[in-house]
Amino acid sequence: MADLVWEENSKAMFDKMIEASPKPFRAMTEKKLMDAIISKATDGKVTEDIIIACVQEVTPKPFVGMAMKQLEPLKTKK
Repeated sequence: MADLVWEENSKAMFDKMIEASPKPFRAMTEKKLMDAIISKATDGKVTEDIIIACVQEVTPKPFVGMAMKQLEPLKTKK
């Protein structure tokens, strides 16, 4: 895994998405999500916005809404 700096609640969001994925798909979900994060976090800093963008990108369309509902409570209030 790349050297990433997880900002705000980004790591909790990442972990929540892996945990929410059905067990048979967790390894694939983790790899796809991590690949997307690494491609977007070019400076090594992972923000909540990057996590949200990556989840929207790699999550099958019928499940994006459900995933966003799970991430909403983890967003840092600014």
